[in-house]
Amino acid sequence: MVVGFAIWADFGHFSHPATVYSSLTYPVPPKTTVMGMLGAIAGLDEYYGLNAMRYSVVVDRLEGKRQFCFNGIKDALKELDPKKGGGFRKGRKQFYRELLIDPHYRIYCDLGDVEDDLRSTVVVALQREVAYYPLYMGINFCLANYRFLGEFSPKPQQKEEVWIDSIVPLTYDFVIEPGKQYTDVRMAGSVNEGRLFGDFTDYLVETTGQPIMCKNAEFVQVGDEKIVWS
Repeated sequence: MVVGFAIWADFGHFSHPATVYSSLTYPVPPKTTVMGMLGAIAGLDEYYGLNAMRYSVVVDRLEGKRQFCFNGIKDALKELDPKKGGGFRKGRKQFYRELLIDPHYRIYCDLGDVEDDLRSTVVVALQREVAYYPLYMGINFCLANYRFLGEFSPKPQQKEEVWIDSIVPLTYDFVIEPGKQYTDVRMAGSVNEGRLFGDFTDYLVETTGQPIMCKNAEFVQVGDEKIVWS
């Protein structure tokens, strides 16, 4: 079973899992982030069962990135001073973080290998267009909205030349075309209960939402879009 949803926000930030305080962001949500999004939508206390799914992300709109300065308390728990009534020993600190501007994505998830009960819970929540927990575009000050796109039953296809609308693995035979903006990223494909990330894969992303020309590519067509599973 394949389900799709559109998600958008004013801002977004997707940190590398190995660098908690990194100021840099991925241009698209990794699979592990999408698992967390589905967990928030469906009200899951644990979402590790979603490791079994495959996903694909299409950039609908992205207005670039900007560096922002924030006031906050880094290592907040270490700074607590019980003698001062639970206050902090030191003042707030400024830190910089790169934010995506006006990110809009269409995300497709193949839930065929996910356990029946978990799959049913996720699909019902998506159909209702609710979110049991706050839904974020990566981090908790980037509130997001979403819209259910439907259920699909696409079949694998292959063509000698095809324009792929989603991100594609770097192992694909792609063509760099003028007038497009590309970047490559290395993102995790799984996470366990100890929050250890694995199954890292390198992807090519066209950051303005234009399709990527590929040769001899395997893909599925969902509606009008040709996507690649990860």
